Amino acid sequence: MFYLIYVSSAVNLMEGKALQNLLEQSRENNQRLEITGLLLYKGGNFMQMLEGDQQTVLALYERIKQDERHKGVIRIMMGLQSNRIFDQWSMGFKEMDEWGASQTFDEFQAKKLVNRSDLNEEAQDAYKFMLQFQKKVD
Repeated sequence: MFYLIYVSSAVNLMEGKALQNLLEQSRENNQRLEITGLLLYKGGNFMQMLEGDQQTVLALYERIKQDERHKGVIRIMMGLQSNRIFDQWSMGFKEMDEWGASQTFDEFQAKKLVNRSDLNEEAQDAYKFMLQFQKKVD
């Protein structure tokens, strides 16, 4: 199973209805594309893990990079895993302000990840961080 993890920042803070609309749209699209995953959000920043067919996930990632609702899209990691981690959700979601232990998420967003060596050092931590939410999201 192919997966991809990225971070980005919202152009405008998203709350309530805007977040709900984004989530509903993502779930509908992902279900149609047979993609599963997890979206984390905190203070205008996103971290997302997508799982599915490699070509489908990469095509979706290219569309995400062009989405005008966010900027600064940085791919943290991609690769193969034995099976889906988030198989029960077309898109799980967690607003990180509600979850106290979000230090790792904050660290990814605060860094100025300028070169690939920075990303390589952080990639495994990002993957492990996402796995923490396997049973803990909506």
